[in-house]
Amino acid sequence: MRAAALLVLGLFFGFIGALIQSYTTLIGSVRVPTGALVSLVAIVLVARAGAWWQGSRLGAITFSVGWLAATLMMGSETGAGDLVLTSGTRQMAYLIGGTILLAAACGFPLLPTDEDDQEPAAAGAGTGADAGAGTGAGAPDG
Repeated sequence: MRAAALLVLGLFFGFIGALIQSYTTLIGSVRVPTGALVSLVAIVLVARAGAWWQGSRLGAITFSVGWLAATLMMGSETGAGDLVLTSGTRQMAYLIGGTILLAAACGFPLLPTDEDDQEPAAAGAGTGADAGAGTGAGAPDG
């Protein structure tokens, strides 16, 4: 159920990200692609949250598959010849940058939890009479 939710969330973020990536803000005399930057930061954060929620990297991978499917769909031509993601530099940076960032987000290991800190007792580390049983420890040389 969580995997399906992450896939739909990836589709949603891919669709919305493709629409807002073209938004720019004029700071001084420089146009900053704030839409692409916000979208890229959001997809990395949601992918990592998905991995945490799923309990494995599979959550981030599932989200990434949904994002990539929606983004590639938005970059293909419709029947009328319209495109949402064109072949401009900003759009290619969004597509390639998002793919690289999501690949990195999928590769990072999960943060350890409190349950991971408690290591079980080592196998065979017994106390008492059976501590050296079967190893020959304590047997007289003869």
